[in-house]
Amino acid sequence: MTVALAGRGVAMIGIILGLLAVGLDLVSGGSARYLNSGAVAVFAIALLSMSSYLPAEVGYDTAGTAAGVAVFGFYLSVPAIFAFSHLATLGAGAWLGLGTVLIPIGRSIVRRAEGVHAHEPATRSPDTATGSPATLTRDPLFALAIAGLILMAAGIWLPVASDAPDYWNASSSGHVLGILLLIAVLANAATLLLAPLLWRVRVSADMVLLVACGSFGLAGALWLETFDHLGTLGSGAWLEAVGGLLLIGGVVAGRLTAARGARLPALAATP
Repeated sequence: MTVALAGRGVAMIGIILGLLAVGLDLVSGGSARYLNSGAVAVFAIALLSMSSYLPAEVGYDTAGTAAGVAVFGFYLSVPAIFAFSHLATLGAGAWLGLGTVLIPIGRSIVRRAEGVHAHEPATRSPDTATGSPATLTRDPLFALAIAGLILMAAGIWLPVASDAPDYWNASSSGHVLGILLLIAVLANAATLLLAPLLWRVRVSADMVLLVACGSFGLAGALWLETFDHLGTLGSGAWLEAVGGLLLIGGVVAGRLTAARGARLPALAATP
């Protein structure tokens, strides 16, 4: 019990760091802050508020963790763009935002302490949990998530903004942002496609959700940051944002559909 409480405390520290990051400077000596964008402030504060479900111990640990992971994915964007040659110029806001990684770490501590293991089926129905290709390919929500994944993969190689490089070359040195997006695409492909269809491995439904949430936050970061100037965005940024929305929409809707379907037999059996 003490270890589980410590895990919730770790998650709470991550939430506090994320909230502090909203109002602090992104660049040393500059005035740029996440708070300067209303869309970013609403996104971060709303999801971090939802993340408080985890330390509050109200029975929505997965939902709270998913919200926190989405914010962590978002906060990865700015350090990735500045990497590696300009990391020294980052301000407290950019660095503290990365502290939101403590939210999923805290949740992992809680689950281990409480003896909860992720054995839920990763996909949307009992048939897909066994890796049935026919069931998976007929699921429109699965197709929606895969369509989002394809858009995200394509967006990596397209311009971030007008007269700007693509995501692969958007970082100040190296290809950090492009590599992170590519890892996100591959991770989602592994949990959604490779594991159930090719490897016949059962992946936790929570793992599928958390990977999708982190990818959504990273993919939509630039769109949120330039919400007041969306006309300047290039095709890559639009594809990443739309792809991230389709991915998270398909995964979340599929999860809700599966939960509702699992309750129906129980309700039918109730006298």
